[in-house]
Amino acid sequence: MLNNYIIAGVTRAINTLLVVGGMTFGIILTIHLGRVADFTSLNVVPDSIYLVHALAAAISAIGFSVIFNVPRRLLPVTALGAVLCVCLRNFFNLELGSGPIAGSFIGAAAVSLMTLYTSRRFNIPTHVLSIPSVIPLIPGVLLYRVLFAFINIKHLSAGTLMLSIQTGVEAVLIIISIAVGVAIPNLFARHQMDKRKRRHMEKVFASSAIHK
Repeated sequence: MLNNYIIAGVTRAINTLLVVGGMTFGIILTIHLGRVADFTSLNVVPDSIYLVHALAAAISAIGFSVIFNVPRRLLPVTALGAVLCVCLRNFFNLELGSGPIAGSFIGAAAVSLMTLYTSRRFNIPTHVLSIPSVIPLIPGVLLYRVLFAFINIKHLSAGTLMLSIQTGVEAVLIIISIAVGVAIPNLFARHQMDKRKRRHMEKVFASSAIHK
């Protein structure tokens, strides 16, 4: 949508909502049938900010790359991108105290810049590498907490309900920051490349006119 492809953007947004709806239904069914205990009070701050998260990010990025049919030779690239974005997110969020929203944006933007170079080198679209790389940034725990709270909304106090809503808003903002972080560097890069192409074409036309 930021690239002005409104219809394609809306179509993909609806498709995403349908996928999330299907996942939500599956989670609700599992919780009711399996009688899952309350996990909303678990601490999500990692003991190992970099090593464990980097390994988990690499594994998840490779897994999603396989689902998205990314060529095998590019799996290490998506794994490296996932490690980069997660480590940057953790550094800015936990070390500098910038918060998960800003940290996720910086991590996604860094991966987007990295894929601009690698996509030209391997001659593939940037989103083939950037999307699997930023998947580990998705705030799954926060989304699960919101879902679990709404399932048990009859038994929630007013304070717990407000905390759940706050968690949901934070999760949505993180997702938006990831999307914008991936998109904005590409927009600027494409703008610069279009300028270079126009300048090159102008030089070609000018030189051809001189020869004529």
